Amino acid sequence: MKSTRNVALTLLLIVPAILLLVGVLVVPLTEIVGASFYRANMGIIGDEFSFDNYRQILTSLLYWEIFLKTIGSALLVTFLCAIFGYPIAAHLVRAPARYQPILFFLVAAPLLVNTVVRTYGWLLILGQVGVVNVVLRQLGLTDGPLRLTSNYFGMIIGSVQVFMPFMILSIATSMRGIDRHVLQAADILGATPAHRLRTIELPLIAPGLIAGAVLVFGLMLGAFVTPLMLGGTAIKYLSVSVYMDSMVTFNLPRAIALSMVLLFVVSLAYTIQAALTKKYSQVHA
Repeated sequence: MKSTRNVALTLLLIVPAILLLVGVLVVPLTEIVGASFYRANMGIIGDEFSFDNYRQILTSLLYWEIFLKTIGSALLVTFLCAIFGYPIAAHLVRAPARYQPILFFLVAAPLLVNTVVRTYGWLLILGQVGVVNVVLRQLGLTDGPLRLTSNYFGMIIGSVQVFMPFMILSIATSMRGIDRHVLQAADILGATPAHRLRTIELPLIAPGLIAGAVLVFGLMLGAFVTPLMLGGTAIKYLSVSVYMDSMVTFNLPRAIALSMVLLFVVSLAYTIQAALTKKYSQVHA
């Protein structure tokens, strides 16, 4: 009797959550996925079921170029965040304990500012009348303004700054779990800093590095504000293409199909992350 009562109580507590999840996630997602299998007719989703949207996306050289440039940009941003984020994370972890809360707050503080505001700040810095161009002209290094925005260069620079905190915090979390006696033992045994980094530190922080890389990669793949404001509609980027299809050409089914491809790539990245994290956890357990 008591066991039956416990099961009934458990179901009573779980069912509302399941219904809420189905109502706000499963049903809308199903409707959206279904809409991607129809053609657009004068800005309205038609009634004819078709695979044309996915066929066009997967067979067009233009869309393959968009996919490659989007993934390439996301990989480059992830790589730069890892390269610049690692030394910052190392200094955070090795700083005196009384300063660490302040330093961690300074790293996370940009996340409290809206992405639009931060990206607009980069427009003021990199724009044709921005700080960089003004300084270069004042120094006589350029005759006219350099084009630092409305291209991939501006998008990459702004995106690295926007997503850097995620990488730093992920790496720092793993580094705080390293026993300092292990590093001291390596120094006593004569290991060079480069050898210690390659053979000890990197394997031990691998789970945090992988988590940060996948997080930055996934966020960059789906980023919209920074690519649109700093890259413009002229660049070939997946989120910008989704925006153009949905808000300019009013081809909503194709925009949804592009979003589904993006969702698949992000899901694949997180699946790989889970597998790699499990592998490194078993090796160092």
